[in-house]
Amino acid sequence: MTAPAPVRVLLVDDDEDDFVMFRDLLSQVRDQKYIVDWASSYEDGRKGIALGNHDVCFLDYRLGAKTGIDLLREARDAAWPTPLILLTGYGEQEVDMEAMRLGAADYLVKDKAGPLLLERSIRYSIHRAKSLKAILEREAQILVQDRLASVGLLASSLAHEIGTPLGVIRGRAEYLEMKLKDDSEVKRTVTVIISQIDRVSKLIRALLNLARGEQTGSTESVRPSEICLELSELMGHEFRKGEIRMECTLGEELQVKAESGPLHQVFLNLLVNSLHAIETAKAAGKNDHFIRVEAVDMGQFWGIKFSDSGCGISEKNLKNIFQPFFTTKDIGKGTGLGLATSYRIVENWGGRIEVKSVEGQGAEFTLVLPKG
Repeated sequence: MTAPAPVRVLLVDDDEDDFVMFRDLLSQVRDQKYIVDWASSYEDGRKGIALGNHDVCFLDYRLGAKTGIDLLREARDAAWPTPLILLTGYGEQEVDMEAMRLGAADYLVKDKAGPLLLERSIRYSIHRAKSLKAILEREAQILVQDRLASVGLLASSLAHEIGTPLGVIRGRAEYLEMKLKDDSEVKRTVTVIISQIDRVSKLIRALLNLARGEQTGSTESVRPSEICLELSELMGHEFRKGEIRMECTLGEELQVKAESGPLHQVFLNLLVNSLHAIETAKAAGKNDHFIRVEAVDMGQFWGIKFSDSGCGISEKNLKNIFQPFFTTKDIGKGTGLGLATSYRIVENWGGRIEVKSVEGQGAEFTLVLPKG
């Protein structure tokens, strides 16, 4: 029979003698190997738990100026997934109850924790954490399915209620375009109107695709540099108004397998998100801003990297940014569909979107697309 994989345990305790005793107790457990790490302070424990490298963590209640309860509260607020077990002393029932309220997987009386009790507590805590994760992944799938069904109804209604008048407007605009002279400024304006009508129509179709989980269509060779140039001109006023340097270094020779219209939408979503992030950073007093678009050769793929000097994304929010309807923007400024739609579009082309960010230090989104 294959031996079970070792269980990685972190003990947060400011007493080295307690660590040695704790490690010796676990070494007495039969049929299971434990790798025990030690954090000798509250701050070291905080860093260790945040890394997520352990299967379970034990917290001593008394950790200098702070307590294990404080660490439990911080872990809950940061949504760290590692199960935490609090070690308490006698006569601390209120502490035990508070620990459970804050999400502790278990609590043990320190002086009564023998090998068998420790082994059982670890086993139950890990099992409970896995079961809870499965249940939450299932409070989330159902919720997303329900919301996507609502989006499907909304998009179907929009396709009818907005699509019909848009068709009429587009027809009249095309008629005007034919009647006007080729060098007319008005004709160029009408051409812009038609292109914006088409963008609205594509957005409605994207909502329908998101709700139905449909493929967006067949791919072709697309030059991202052309899309970047078009959007730079379209959004130029916003960049100048915000004193933002727009830097696009995509070469004309760069081609990817995609669809021009949907890729235009993905680029636009990322640029608008960067604009909003920079607005937030400026409100916090940070100046000298940029949005940079550049290419990275990734073998069979091109990486198109969008980086900005905005407010960045917190570690907690990074885990959710591609979820439908998740947004940190104020009401009226975001629906939470932009990145979800973009991810679905890129995924349908055989690509992916990667993200890196440190809160307060900007963000970096990379579209990984097959070479065209």
